Amino acid sequence: MPYLFDHLDSVQELLADTCLGLITDIDGTISRTAPTPAQAEVSPLCRNYLFQLAKHLPLVAVVSGRPVVEMREMVGIEEIVYIGKHGFERWESGGVRPVPGMESYSGVIEKTLKELKPLLDIEGLLFDNKVVTASIHYRLCRDRDAARRKILATLARARNTNGLVIREGKMAIELRPFIPINKGSATLELLDQYNLRKTVYLGDDLTDVDAFRAIRQAGFHGVAVGVINEEAPREVDREADYTVNGVGEVERFLEWLVRLTNGMSDLSFGM
Repeated sequence: MPYLFDHLDSVQELLADTCLGLITDIDGTISRTAPTPAQAEVSPLCRNYLFQLAKHLPLVAVVSGRPVVEMREMVGIEEIVYIGKHGFERWESGGVRPVPGMESYSGVIEKTLKELKPLLDIEGLLFDNKVVTASIHYRLCRDRDAARRKILATLARARNTNGLVIREGKMAIELRPFIPINKGSATLELLDQYNLRKTVYLGDDLTDVDAFRAIRQAGFHGVAVGVINEEAPREVDREADYTVNGVGEVERFLEWLVRLTNGMSDLSFGM
């Protein structure tokens, strides 16, 4: 896909509208990939630029597989919207609002992880139980490919996965309710709620590809920016409108957006 910084004139022309939203993933996008989810930290520059953009845009949102409480602690900006667990919960009116009907899945997730417990004998494997979703991380495993194959084979034999969708992410296997909710549906809901005509979506994983496709298929004037790094799936490059290389270039792009929304005439810095 085209390199974003070679096409800023086209992007500027497309985004010349006050009804613009900005939606971003966290891990690998505004936070550099860390050995474990708990060690990840949001880039201070990204945090600063998101805070500034929230003053000018009708919507700045973060959409992640993480729980919303965790997301708010990481990002630390009150003025933006938080959608967690791939769309299954949202921070609203000072608290967590889950999608109705999710309560029964907590038991399914717990039983599934209990059945998968022997996998923890693999050195470096981590379970992340998010109540109605879960992630099995294998980034720290010595043989990642072997760990991935064993996780998928064990899941294929598991008795308690009925009602769950198994999806792959970067060095992780995701377990989610078998309900048509993902980052794509969450993004479309936000755009409709805020009556937006245009949006920028930043992401680096297969879960973000759901949002890339949803924006395109719904006919919105969207700019899907794929954040490419050594772990990014090929689909991110293939489905994005433009690409940038890593969190450092996300910082540059967000700074450019701040200048654009502030109406600054010189947008060619650092290019």
